[in-house]
Amino acid sequence: MIKIQLRKLSPANLEIMKIIWRFGEASVNDVFEAINTHRKDKLRRTTIQVQMNRLEEYGWIKHREVGRTHYFRAVRGRQKAERDIINDIKNRVFGGSRMELVKSLLDESELEPEEIQELRDLLEKYDKE
Repeated sequence: MIKIQLRKLSPANLEIMKIIWRFGEASVNDVFEAINTHRKDKLRRTTIQVQMNRLEEYGWIKHREVGRTHYFRAVRGRQKAERDIINDIKNRVFGGSRMELVKSLLDESELEPEEIQELRDLLEKYDKE
């Protein structure tokens, strides 16, 4: 099986992808409204359209046409993309070490007792597997 290497997502690309993953399928107008709902600095529709066209060129999304409207959907699922991003960070920043990645995350967090217990339960689960 050939593994296709997709171009890395910029923060702006990731913001659009999160909306598409949440909606399942979205038009430029859908993304425009969703992005600008919580932004002080509103983006122009054409800016979003250019970004979405680039995401399609990069292989992250594809579209179907209904009349004059293009509806975009993700080619790669959110969980797979998140794993790829984390693996990239693990390899580039932590030399491939899962342990160093996890230690870094834990060192920077103030975990609640419930979260610590969840981590223990998760480790137990993986230990049994």
